[in-house]
Amino acid sequence: MPRPAKGARLYYRKSHERWFVRDSGGVDFSTGCRHGEREAAERALQEYLARKHKPDFGQGDPARILIADVLSLYADERAAETKRPDVVWSALPHLIDFFDGRMVAHATPNLCAGYVRWRRAMPQKRFKDPETAPRVGTQTARRELEVLAAAFGYAHKEHKLLYPVAVTLPDKAPARDRWLTRSEAARLLWAALGFRRVGTHPITGREIWRRTGEAQGKTRHVARFILLGLYTGTRHDAILRLKWLPSPIAGWVDLRAGILYRRGTGEGESTKRRTPIPLSRRLLAHLTRWRSQSVAHVVEFEGLPIAKMRRGWRTAREAAGLGPEVTPHILRHTFATWAVQGGAPFGLVAGALGTTEAIVANVYGHHAPEHLRGVVETVSGRRRS
Repeated sequence: MPRPAKGARLYYRKSHERWFVRDSGGVDFSTGCRHGEREAAERALQEYLARKHKPDFGQGDPARILIADVLSLYADERAAETKRPDVVWSALPHLIDFFDGRMVAHATPNLCAGYVRWRRAMPQKRFKDPETAPRVGTQTARRELEVLAAAFGYAHKEHKLLYPVAVTLPDKAPARDRWLTRSEAARLLWAALGFRRVGTHPITGREIWRRTGEAQGKTRHVARFILLGLYTGTRHDAILRLKWLPSPIAGWVDLRAGILYRRGTGEGESTKRRTPIPLSRRLLAHLTRWRSQSVAHVVEFEGLPIAKMRRGWRTAREAAGLGPEVTPHILRHTFATWAVQGGAPFGLVAGALGTTEAIVANVYGHHAPEHLRGVVETVSGRRRS
């Protein structure tokens, strides 16, 4: 019995160092994208699929319209304008693969649950060995089904579907309230600088850390990343793009004025507001020292920029004795938590983060309940002196 065709898919050809699209019938062509340009390669795949198949919406009956056609419409007309086009592009290949041949009306709660189970059995792509790699999480599958729901909604709005079709999503995970204590941050920084815990002082009980030859210098770029995240609250990707000179496509550090610009001179503002932030005296001293040790980017490894903070972060995190929940984003969360705990007004914290005061109050307000004392004193009939 012949094996069923897999359909169009991406694969990485090492000899050419490029992503290729492979389809049945011997179709095989380069996307022109390198290894780190997976998102662009995914877009090239979607463009190929759009050219290969012309959607047919007929009379708009969901029982007669392919889910793949709705996703193709959404990819062509709406995906690039969404808040997170990268999420859309990464979700589309999986959605098309699973729902291939199924009609919109077939997207029942049971089928949506089947999609979640199917995705959870897959290894995460960012790990090389699929056998030992952790599986895709439920929340990743949820985000992808949200893309499907958005595609259905867009098709109905554009009068391609006679009536809206609901997509059943798994429960949303509760918000994580994990931030670093001062001692945890110190341990993480020490580990990034090449120090390792060798014991505990018999009298004081304090941990003893010593720099080891095998760890020295390998994760010093992680130490820069940690200090920038802790002292500015800047997002992961924005830190890694930071340069020493003004750039039209990336943020930069103005050592003379003592300001970190999160947005490039030629970039427009996005939904993730990238407001400038002043540098503390402590961080400015570090940056001044790093400038003579760098090429173009503030955070580099062997003179080259870093696409993602993964391996070095994991090495430092494990050496510091911290769990997998301590991701690079925790630095931004820690910055906001420390600021609120220190009594900084919510409005100023929001300005430093590039978000709204309402979000700061909602997410971090419980770290500073003292600001509500005036309310309870008013209710109890007493005024604060």
